[in-house]
Amino acid sequence: MLVPMNVNRFLNRTAKLYSNKIAVIDQDMSYTYQEMHDRVQRLTRALKGIGIKPGDRVAWLGYNNHPLLEAYFGVVQYGAILVPLNIRLAVSDLTRIVEDCVPKALVFDSDFESTARRLAEVNPDMQLIEIQIEGSHPGYRGYEALLREAPEPSVVADYPEVDENAVAEIFYTSGTTGVPKGVGLTYRNLFMNAMQILVASDVRDDSVILHTIPLFHVNGWGTPHYITAVGGTHVMLRRFLPDLVLSLIEKHRVTHASLVPTMANFLNSAAEQHAYDLSSLRKLTFGGAPSPSSFVQTTMDHLGGEYVGGYGLSETSPIVSIATIKSTLAGQDERTLNRYRGTAGMPTIGMEVAIVDENDHEMAWDGVAVGELRVRGDVVMAGYWNKPDETAKAIRGGWFYTGDMATIDPEGYIRIVDRKKDIIISGGENISSVELEDVLYRHPAVFECCVIGVPDPKWGEIPKAVVVLKPGATADAEELMTFVNQNVSAFKAIKAIAFADELPKTGTGKIQKMAVRKDYGAGWYQD
Repeated sequence: MLVPMNVNRFLNRTAKLYSNKIAVIDQDMSYTYQEMHDRVQRLTRALKGIGIKPGDRVAWLGYNNHPLLEAYFGVVQYGAILVPLNIRLAVSDLTRIVEDCVPKALVFDSDFESTARRLAEVNPDMQLIEIQIEGSHPGYRGYEALLREAPEPSVVADYPEVDENAVAEIFYTSGTTGVPKGVGLTYRNLFMNAMQILVASDVRDDSVILHTIPLFHVNGWGTPHYITAVGGTHVMLRRFLPDLVLSLIEKHRVTHASLVPTMANFLNSAAEQHAYDLSSLRKLTFGGAPSPSSFVQTTMDHLGGEYVGGYGLSETSPIVSIATIKSTLAGQDERTLNRYRGTAGMPTIGMEVAIVDENDHEMAWDGVAVGELRVRGDVVMAGYWNKPDETAKAIRGGWFYTGDMATIDPEGYIRIVDRKKDIIISGGENISSVELEDVLYRHPAVFECCVIGVPDPKWGEIPKAVVVLKPGATADAEELMTFVNQNVSAFKAIKAIAFADELPKTGTGKIQKMAVRKDYGAGWYQD
């Protein structure tokens, strides 16, 4: 028997088994899984009622809130395609996205009304639906009104059986590395991503997840499916404010949260200043750059729970690997275990990985050899929306080439060394910016840092660090360079340091190296 892998199977099951359990907490409101199921059905019928057909795109521009969570099921249930938009993108980027995928409807939070209006000028046939306080912007159809006025089940035909290989969601890359590309994820991709995470994690029906990562972001969008699948509770967070995050963990007895290291920095500082009961936390999962063992320990000391690194991309739905500790390593000392926790982890069940050189020859899993990471599995995207040439460059010979440079150690743990284009080539030697950042973060005065390559007439490129100091801390460039350079090989030495009040970041707090290069790298030469 072949049953299509539609993620709505997760919600349908949970609504029957956990009908009266709290599914969602969103500010001062909450509702059960039965109520969530009913609202999702109304959303599906409402979209069909306004003419949205299978294959049509429905864009969503808003915060983490219960309507966006409902969209992950209500839009895709019958074959329409959900397109969550990054609220941090410039209107020019959003315009290019709308021109690319041509949504038939845009659902937006009231705060983004002016942006929605400008996008409608680009796509006049796009229907606008506002998540609003009734009457806040006259002239728009309101989201709650849309649900209330949805046709009854007898009026709308049964949902067609979806093709599990059809695109269900399109996620646009953030644009931090160029023009946004639409990643087409299929029903099968999303279903298998949830199943692989559930096998690798301890998420169960008593889990309470705080959605610290925006659901439009690579580290956030898988959570609606796998938390719902087991009947866990979703706690929505519209804006990341450190003290708010910690208070919500305390209030709702949150067990799981996903973070990037920058977020953890702010939470660690807030936890030092105020006393919160964080004893409910079981797991903190981290994406983004690898973390030094000292940072892993500091975060566990301040926040509690186990630190679990991971790795994924938009193109892989997103999870490729998770840094759980194998039973065969459990006897290692804590520093060694923290080093494993801070890696990208081991490939999840169903994922195949390899590192290859420029000629596509596989390289050894010895923890030393650096090559481009390539992966294959059920979670790899169908392709880039409307970009067959870009798809063909990324997926070759049955493998997806990530563009990330990595090592894999004999235990199977992946460590991301750098983006392929972020490797600094100095005098013919490859230098990992991540390695230098790891050393800088060990200095007690460093709050944030970013290492980039800058032009040099002799060596081609040399490493330069841009550093943000902790509040009240002091350190000069010479002190920091000495601290780093005595701990790395001579050819890797940082040759210059600049100080900044803050570093440019994505919507989830990930440092934007391209923007740092633009501000601090162009035209700089060593004396």
